[in-house]
Amino acid sequence: MKFNSQVFMRLPLISALALFGGNALAADAPMICAVTHAISCQKARDCRSGSARDINLPLFLKINPEKNEILSVKENGERRTSVIKQTTMDKDNRFVIYQGVEQGGAWSTVIDKATGSMTISIAAGNNDAYIVYGACSVSLLKP
Repeated sequence: MKFNSQVFMRLPLISALALFGGNALAADAPMICAVTHAISCQKARDCRSGSARDINLPLFLKINPEKNEILSVKENGERRTSVIKQTTMDKDNRFVIYQGVEQGGAWSTVIDKATGSMTISIAAGNNDAYIVYGACSVSLLKP
């Protein structure tokens, strides 16, 4: 299957993992995330699974809820910023959900505040979809 990385590059949000620091994450605190695994699918074709590098995704994200933005950084140093359009919490206040819209696509990020576990889903254009798994940490940003 040929992977269309151009579509995905328009969605800078996609990526995340860093070791969770042991403290619960706050929904309004900046955090560093990194991708541990990703799946890309194209309509009527097989899906492809692998690391961020395998799927041509940014390796790290810096989520800054106060600025309503997510900065993504690829291995080659390329940086992109996505705007967080909506932030919500589940009824138990355990999961924070960030959502946004970008150039023909929409994304949703769910982070478990207790563990730092992260899942991102992306609908890109008419034919592409992505699921990204990772982890986030607030403690890595502390001096």
